[in-house]
Amino acid sequence: MARKKDHPNLIHGSIMRPCFMTEEEFEEGYKKSIFYVDKEFKSEYEKHISAMDHIADIAKSYIYKNWKLVKDWTDLEVVVIHGPTGESTYYYSYKEKIRKRNYTGLASDIFMKFDRERKRKQNPVVAMNSVVLDPTDGDFSVTINGKEHWWIQNEAVIVIADYIEKQLKKQEDEKNN
Repeated sequence: MARKKDHPNLIHGSIMRPCFMTEEEFEEGYKKSIFYVDKEFKSEYEKHISAMDHIADIAKSYIYKNWKLVKDWTDLEVVVIHGPTGESTYYYSYKEKIRKRNYTGLASDIFMKFDRERKRKQNPVVAMNSVVLDPTDGDFSVTINGKEHWWIQNEAVIVIADYIEKQLKKQEDEKNN
């Protein structure tokens, strides 16, 4: 999974879990969570999964209504999976990194190699060409840079909706200034 600080626009879950020294501390630690349950575990888990699907479906409608309003897609970073084949496409624009310290020798060579590779393989979104929402079953497809992606996964839907939301806010702020 990509690191959140390097890829803030992708979706990240829990990477590190809390650490407890005893079983009692373990239970007490989780009791403080807003997600704490003490019964009907399967049902609660299914509710959370259903809620995620519900949010993704709402995001599909949001994208469908607003995608044409976005003026600049070049900063969209998203992995889109083409449903029928499972082929994934990673869209991103290469951004030069300013490192917190100067590296020399082998470390510098390794970082330079990584940067050259990312720059060479960059695949920026030049255009969002079309969006299709099938209201009968919720299937959602997009065409990016002329490449069709049918029945894309919910994570990509959420990332695209988040990008649109941020871009529209940015465009509104620029208009008001």
